[in-house]
Formats: sequence, structure tokens, C-alpha cells
Amino acid sequence: MPDFDYFIAVDWSSRNKPSPVRPSRNAIWVGEGAANGRVYTRYFRTRHACIDYVKQKLQRLLQQEMRVLVGWDFCFGYPKGLGKALKRKKKPAWKSIWKLLDRLILDDEDNTNNRFTVGAELNRRISLGSGPFWGVPVGQSGIFLGSKKDFTYPVRNKRAVLAERRLVETRLPKMQPGWKLAYSGSVGSQSLLGIPRLYDICFRDEALCKSNFVWPMQTAFTDKLPRQKAYALHAEIYPSMLPTGKPDKIADRAQVRAYIKWLQAEQGAGRLRALLAGPAELTKADRKKVLKHEGWVLGVV
Repeated sequence: MPDFDYFIAVDWSSRNKPSPVRPSRNAIWVGEGAANGRVYTRYFRTRHACIDYVKQKLQRLLQQEMRVLVGWDFCFGYPKGLGKALKRKKKPAWKSIWKLLDRLILDDEDNTNNRFTVGAELNRRISLGSGPFWGVPVGQSGIFLGSKKDFTYPVRNKRAVLAERRLVETRLPKMQPGWKLAYSGSVGSQSLLGIPRLYDICFRDEALCKSNFVWPMQTAFTDKLPRQKAYALHAEIYPSMLPTGKPDKIADRAQVRAYIKWLQAEQGAGRLRALLAGPAELTKADRKKVLKHEGWVLGVV
């Protein structure tokens, strides 16, 4: 497995309007840097502006024949069974769900989006009730999406049984499940708005899709890495798992900076390859669950 030439880490946001003009917390921050170079951070007010930047950056790096590792701070998958629960027949299940979200999610240039409407619609299709998705601002709850988790997991229908957590989340309990769409740590909203953007990069954008791949699902961890000289590998990350080091009044900025430095250090020490290869003790069944349905988080062992 060859080393990476460049690293990018994206701290995502599900804001429903542009972030403040002045760089602030709880917004989109991108950290980046060459394998042995200086770390830079950038602030974006909207998801559209961030994705536009990342796409252009990837095109330049790939034209320079670089290998790039891109980390995204949102869930790439959901607990096994969601594809069946939604009557998605095409396999792999994770990609079929990505395609569905790409069709359902509307996310305008000013961050206006329909994530709660989509969460409610998915609940309607799955359970005809409030679950497995939950969490919505007070006053916006409805029949199919409640402001509270007023049901219990697993959520069942005639086709599937849905657990609250993915396998990787059981190894790192402080991670929030992707079903949670509101309140502190609501990674679920970030995932609903992030997956369609990544689907575009990896499967629809003609300038990028042939050289951008999703880890570990498309690469079977590292068993099926791309053979071309230049490519970008996109991985789910959880920056909160790392210490940020030097204090910073904007935690998001500190986290992406720390994550890039961590990637640089791990690769320099020869440990990044093992992390990308995934936990060696996964059973055959668990490995299949990860690769076909749930995904994994880089750095969780």
C-alpha cells in the first residue's frame, strides 16, 4: 500500500443558514496539509462553498498525480438492515441508501435544507411511526418524526430489525448514532446532508468519480485499493477521539488541525497502513456487515 501525499479533514455542519461571516465554532472547518508539510485550516459559511473548494482542490491534487486521504466527520452508513427496511433491492445496501438520500435531500447554496422532512419520510417508510430517526427542534415535530426518542430500539418492520448503533459505535460509545437528527452531537443531520455531497464526488462528478473511492466499502479496507497512481480515498472520521493539544477558542478548528497532524504522524511512524487495513479480529460476518452496510471509522481499533 503506497503512502499518501496529501491529507484533508472536514468538520461538517448541518446549519440551516450560512454561518457567521467571522470564523466561528459549530461551523464547517477544513484542515489540510502535505504528508510532511505545514497544516492549514479554512473556514466555510456554507456546505456548498466547502464542497466547491474540496472538489477544486482534489482536481488539482489528482492532476499532480498525488494520492489523497480525505476524512469526513459524519456517518457513512447505518446499522445493517436499513436497506431491507426501505425496500432497497440493489446491492450493496450502503450505496443504494446513498443514492436514495441523494434523490431525497435538498440542500441549497444558503444552507436551507429539508433534512427533517427526509427523516420523517424515512420513518414513515420504515415504521409508520417515530423511529428509527428522531430529534427535531421544538415545535417542528410531527407524526413521523418526534422531538424526543419516544420509542425503543431495535426498531422492527416486516423486512428488518434496526439496532441503535453500528458495530463501530459499540467500540466507541461516546459516538452518537446516525439516527439522532437534533441537539448536541446530532451527527444524523450531518450525515443526511453529507452523504449526497460525497455521492456526487465519488459516483456522479465526471471529473472526479473515476479516481475517488469510499473507504472501507469500495476498497474492502485495503484489500482492493485502486491501482492507479493518483486517487483520493474518502474515510469517515471522528475528530473528537483525539486530543487537540494547544487550546483554541474554536474547537472545530483545533480538531481538524489536530487530525491532520495525527494522520501525518501515523503515516510517518508506519501505523496508518494498519489502521486502514481495519481490525484484524473482525469475524467474517462482522466484516461483511461493515463492508456491505455500516462502514467504519478511521482510527477505531
